[in-house]
Amino acid sequence: MNEQFNKKPLVSVIVNCFNGSQYLKATLDSILNQTYKYWEIIFWDNQSTDHSAKIFKKYKDERFKYYYAPQHTTLYQARNEAIKKTSGEIIAFLDTDDWWNKNKLEKQISFFEDDKVGLVYSNFYLFYENSKKIKIYNKKILKSGYITKNIFKNFEIGILTVLIRKVAYNSVLGFNNQYNFIGDFDLFIRLSSKWKIDCVQEPLAYYRIHNNNFSFVNNVNNVVEIEELEKWILDEKIISDKNLIPYLHHVNKRIVFIKTIKYVNEGKLFKALKNIVFFPIGFNKIKLILYVILPKKFYNKIGKFNRKS
Repeated sequence: MNEQFNKKPLVSVIVNCFNGSQYLKATLDSILNQTYKYWEIIFWDNQSTDHSAKIFKKYKDERFKYYYAPQHTTLYQARNEAIKKTSGEIIAFLDTDDWWNKNKLEKQISFFEDDKVGLVYSNFYLFYENSKKIKIYNKKILKSGYITKNIFKNFEIGILTVLIRKVAYNSVLGFNNQYNFIGDFDLFIRLSSKWKIDCVQEPLAYYRIHNNNFSFVNNVNNVVEIEELEKWILDEKIISDKNLIPYLHHVNKRIVFIKTIKYVNEGKLFKALKNIVFFPIGFNKIKLILYVILPKKFYNKIGKFNRKS
C-alpha cells in the first residue's frame, strides 16, 4: 500500500473558465458540497468577459483560488497552466457547465492506495438542458486495468469524472497544448500506456448538453487533429506494446465517420456516399445514412454520438 495514503490526499480541482457564468454557481456548489473535504479549486479564468469572476469571488472559502490568465489560450494549454498552480497530489477537472454528485471524490480517492493506479474515472449522466431529461452515459461495464486498447476501441472516459495522480500526469508531460478538441483522448492514451486505470461503475457526475457545448459544436472539425495524433503515435512509438498498434483501426473508423459528416455539411454528397459504401456494417453506418437522408433534423442529435474533448 502506498504510505502517503496514511493521510488524506489533497485533490486539486481544475475549473477552466471562459465566459462560463450561466451555469457556474451549480458547478462550484457541487464541489463545495463534497463529502470529501480535502480539496482546493484552481479557477483558471481564460480572460472571460462575462460575470464569471464576480460569481467565483463571492465564495469566501480559502480553498477557492482564482487565477487570471495573462493571455487567452487553447483549453489544453489553459489546463496545463492551471495545473502548475496546484498543491494537491491528485488532480480533478470540472468544466463550468457540469456538476458532481456530492460523494464523487469520496468514492474515488481510495483507489489511489494502489500506487500503480494513475487515473480513476466513473460513469456519468447526460443532462439535456432543453428537455431536462437525464440519461446514463454508458450502460456497459466500464473497463479497468491496462486499457489502452479499450480506449482506442471505444473512448468512454469523461474528463469530468477523472482523478489523475499528479506524478502520472507529469510522467507523460501533461496535455498537448496544440489540441483544441482531442486533448483528453491523447492524454489518456499516453497515460494508459504507463499506468493502471481504475473506475467506479456508477455515475458520479452530470454532463450538461446544450446548444453551446464546445465539443459538440466543433466535433466535425477535429478530424485533422485525430489524423495528426494517429501519425504521431506511429512515428514516435509511444505505444511500447506492438500488439496494440492494430487497434489504431478504430481511430481510422472515427476519422472516416467525422469526415463523412463534414462532407455532408459541405454539400459533398458523392464523397460522403463513397465513405458510407465502404464503412463497416454497424450502428455507426446507419447513423451516417440517416445523416445524409435527414441532415437538418439529425444534426441536433449528432452530439449524442460524439465524445466530450
